Amino acid sequence: MKSTSKALITNNIKYSAIARVVAFIVGFAILPYVMSHTSKELYGSYELVLTFTGYLNNLDLGVTPAVIKFVAQFVGTKDQKNLDKIISAAITLYVIVGIVSGIGLLVMSFFFHRIFDVDPANITAVKQLLWIAAGSSLLVWPARTFDGILQGIQRYDWRAAIEIVAAILIALSAYLIFSLGGNIVHFLLANYLVMLFKYVSSYIIGNARYLKAKIIFPYFNKDIFKQIFSFSSFILFSNIFGIIIFQIDNLVTGIFVSVASVAIYAVSYKLQDALRTVNSLIGAPLLPATAMLEGAKDYARQTMLLIKGTKYVTLLFGPMVVIVVFFAPVLITSWMGPDLEQSIHPAQILTSFWLFNSVTEVGSGMLTAKGYVKYKFMVTVLNAVVNLTFSLILVQKMGIAGIALGTVIGMVVVQTPLLLRKYLKTMNISFWQYFDKTIKRNLLVYLCAAGLSYLVLTYTNLQSLVFVLAAMAVVYVATIAFGFFASLSSEQRQELVSMAKSFKK
Repeated sequence: MKSTSKALITNNIKYSAIARVVAFIVGFAILPYVMSHTSKELYGSYELVLTFTGYLNNLDLGVTPAVIKFVAQFVGTKDQKNLDKIISAAITLYVIVGIVSGIGLLVMSFFFHRIFDVDPANITAVKQLLWIAAGSSLLVWPARTFDGILQGIQRYDWRAAIEIVAAILIALSAYLIFSLGGNIVHFLLANYLVMLFKYVSSYIIGNARYLKAKIIFPYFNKDIFKQIFSFSSFILFSNIFGIIIFQIDNLVTGIFVSVASVAIYAVSYKLQDALRTVNSLIGAPLLPATAMLEGAKDYARQTMLLIKGTKYVTLLFGPMVVIVVFFAPVLITSWMGPDLEQSIHPAQILTSFWLFNSVTEVGSGMLTAKGYVKYKFMVTVLNAVVNLTFSLILVQKMGIAGIALGTVIGMVVVQTPLLLRKYLKTMNISFWQYFDKTIKRNLLVYLCAAGLSYLVLTYTNLQSLVFVLAAMAVVYVATIAFGFFASLSSEQRQELVSMAKSFKK
């Protein structure tokens, strides 16, 4: 197994980036195609079904992050015996969770149309969506263990290849299903089949080829379960309250606005979700890397990862957020059409938050790897309470824009400052030292992105999606070129060039 190194982390980020860019492009391209072949209410119902499956994902009990952490940790200490136990226990837990999840979705299928006042013509389709989700749970849950294994052994290259193939399969299925007269029910079934393909491939590569863990099923061991849940329980609770922060937006929209408005809000959500995906590119690969460094008690390298990671993330990601906020009106109308203009303001509100979150992404991931999950749970609870309170108040006056604003208020006022305070204290770094080394010079880069975006939008008439995306790319490249010299030291420029070269390998 390769040791943790800058080259390994760089490659992990590279492969994650490639996979997520491909997945984003595919999702971006097929969304208007799928929605054009589905009524707004039925697509809104589809999104609500995905929301409920998202809720049930929290039956994960925080085991997936635990699998990633402990696989990385035991690989680092070459403890094959405990590796076998952790993986066997995770699969056993997931089989139970899959059964519970399936039963929950099956029961929901008989009440969904009453809760959300679904059009009678769509009731059968909604039930079928939930039945497919229920049946798939029995297989998808146990199989997801192997995705955690791939991340734990840091084979992000193979994981990226699987994700890319899966994204292409989803695009092909969307085209074939709707061109042949299929509907959203068939599309959901195809999505679950592709998901199973991903997890089976992860098993073949992660376990059968590399780890070769001896899987025992069923496996019940009090000490192993205690070890898993001592780490994962607070991850679970954080995820549950995380529902209120993001996924409950659809529920509030469906109840207080309309089911059709869920489809409108979905456009805003997917745009900010794309930014969230990009923002997490650094955080996900750093979890197993930091866990290995924690086991080796190499705190100096952890500090280096925090400073440099945050510096580069805020430099590369911050301007992207600014550009998306400015270009949102022309981007959404050229992408989805004028009928979905109502999603513009919520999209601008939601995406603006990621300018703040980019500052804490690396540090937050390190807190998880270092075991500060209880503190993160308490922050998530407070964030959820603030979020839900403001969303319920503001939706009455502002509609879906109020829901988006409620989400952002909780994130900016609660989550960002509390996480920042904790990891700076943990790493023994003062705020002004951190600010000076990571964010200070990047503020000028953000202004550059805003200025260039304003000029392009003022002096051009962009209508085609291709030209809009091209203009955004030009502004981004110009901004990063400016930031490369204005924000980075000579040593940092050399390091980024070195990392960029390794990306090409």
